[in-house]
Amino acid sequence: MRIAYNTWSMATVPYTTFIPALADIGFGAIAISVVPHYQIGGRRVDNAAALDCLSADDRRRIRQAFRERGLRLPSIVGNQALTGPDLESRQLAMDYLRRAIDLCVELAPDAEVPTLNTGTGGKSGDLEDAHIRPLIVDALGELAEYARSRGVVVCVEPHVNAPVDSIERAEWLVRTVGHPALRLDFDVSHFEVQGVAMEDSVPRLARLAAAAEVKDQHCRAVGAEAAETTWRVPGNGDGRAIAPDGRELEFQFLLAGEGTFDLARYLRLMQQQGFDRPIAFEASVQCQARPGYDALASAVGIYRWMADAWARAGVSMDD
Repeated sequence: MRIAYNTWSMATVPYTTFIPALADIGFGAIAISVVPHYQIGGRRVDNAAALDCLSADDRRRIRQAFRERGLRLPSIVGNQALTGPDLESRQLAMDYLRRAIDLCVELAPDAEVPTLNTGTGGKSGDLEDAHIRPLIVDALGELAEYARSRGVVVCVEPHVNAPVDSIERAEWLVRTVGHPALRLDFDVSHFEVQGVAMEDSVPRLARLAAAAEVKDQHCRAVGAEAAETTWRVPGNGDGRAIAPDGRELEFQFLLAGEGTFDLARYLRLMQQQGFDRPIAFEASVQCQARPGYDALASAVGIYRWMADAWARAGVSMDD
């Protein structure tokens, strides 16, 4: 399993900077986010690597840069809402994702084609809504069929507070769509912050996944008595979730080494499930909201944290 980095973490850094910089740090794979923009700290931030900003020459340069450095391109991140309020918005989202699937084929630096990763949009409970459920299922089925025709796999990401926010909902969705070109983009952090142990999530979801990310994070019961200075990371965003037992939790997605995530234990569990694709670190927009956030400087510490965990887990960094 190669140590990878997801450029969702560096919204404003152009590919001409992040490809050589991340390779020099030591990352063996880079997942590229091509979403149009992000909401960071309540403001819109345009993505320097947005799909529509990549000219034909840019795409050629990216492909060549990966080949020259021996980098793998595990995924293209195209996150779009499949549950938009009207037909036009949903059609625009689908068109964007189809073009992102085409980009997967165009950027593939070798025979391996990256996955196309997306969320669903919407909120927890939508998958049980008789109006919204078919929007998600039908859209993913249509995308998967188009992806199959291009030799690409679509990976949908289970996400805290989103329609697919539990192990059971993730399993149901993959089973219901029932398409060989639909898998999961498994980010274990979205289960960790709901109080779901990795010993429960990894054995059931890793086998359904073709892409994976990690973060660091912590969570606690709302109203916990621990002093703020001993728990909350200043300037970092936060959120709330409901645990499977009904407890209300508060959480923060954090940078490497700041939280409670046992990366080495997770790697052993993933290896036991036979997962062998790159695993990418993703710095949440919660982290990017910090004053003075420096994505490239953070990437150095992220790589060291990951390399240490790979060594402690006895997992090879090679293919």
